[in-house]
Amino acid sequence: MIAEDMKLTRRESLLMLSAGMAVGSESPLELEWRRIARATDGRVGAAALHLASGRHASLNGDERFPMASVCKLPIAIHMLSLVDEGKLQLNQPIEVLAQDIFPQVSEIAGRWPKQRQFRLDELVRLMVAQSDNTVGETLFRIGGGAPALAARFRTWRVEGVRVDRAEEEIALEGIQAPYPPREQWTGAMYKRLMSQATPVVRARAMARYLADPRDTATPTGTVQLLARAFRGELLSKSTTGFLIETMKATTTGPARLKGLLPEGTVVAHKTGAWGTVNGLNGATNDVGVIFLPRRAGEIAVAVFVKGSTCRDAARDRVIAEVARAAYDSWAGAGRG
Repeated sequence: MIAEDMKLTRRESLLMLSAGMAVGSESPLELEWRRIARATDGRVGAAALHLASGRHASLNGDERFPMASVCKLPIAIHMLSLVDEGKLQLNQPIEVLAQDIFPQVSEIAGRWPKQRQFRLDELVRLMVAQSDNTVGETLFRIGGGAPALAARFRTWRVEGVRVDRAEEEIALEGIQAPYPPREQWTGAMYKRLMSQATPVVRARAMARYLADPRDTATPTGTVQLLARAFRGELLSKSTTGFLIETMKATTTGPARLKGLLPEGTVVAHKTGAWGTVNGLNGATNDVGVIFLPRRAGEIAVAVFVKGSTCRDAARDRVIAEVARAAYDSWAGAGRG
């Protein structure tokens, strides 16, 4: 195992990558990731899996990280599974209830209550591509919540990923104890409770959030989920295509997985982020599939950063450098 204080320049690391050299028990790519991770005082988890060959790499790959809005990806795949099973239809109208309204990052919240029903395909697109929080609440409820997702994970034979609560519940659980019954929740109540929380309460909530095994994923489990979805092993051909095109349309986190990749590189991904309290950020994540050039295939990549006091741009940069190192390792492309 390499000593934690071992210093490798980026040039040295890339030379090792191109030469296929390995040091100790870690691959050249994993060594490069370890060097990149030193740029943050938080904990970094990463994994990459080449879909065609099955080759993989990981850094803290079996460690659990808070998913934040990455949880919307398995929720979306679950909803599309229900479509494949004939229990739902993509053009089916879904009613958004008052208890679903999550005022932060939500186009649907701005359109409600004037509009209360929305097509399922529109909701899935908004939840994944724009990380709409109200949609996340609605589809978590419609899809059967945590028990249904746990059963789905068993069916998919995917380990290391768990969705136990809707995101608004996670936030309120740390601020308000006991929190009100779900059917009594409203967007206004959420705003009020969050505004009344003292700095001490927020700090304690953050500590609990970072220590909680619920609503977490391992990088290795996440890339396995991505790989199975993109290979068409979880959904029908049509819903698989819908999922991939939806993930390609993601607008959030442009400086993360996509941040340092060559212009025009196609990335289908889902981001996640949690708040910052007293300078401590809960989670900054991005997971997805990078389409390599020259028929080199695709790689599923998951990068999680938790418990960092670095600025947003620094955390995004770590994710971008991890993704670029994986791209260079499998595509054989220099930065140019």
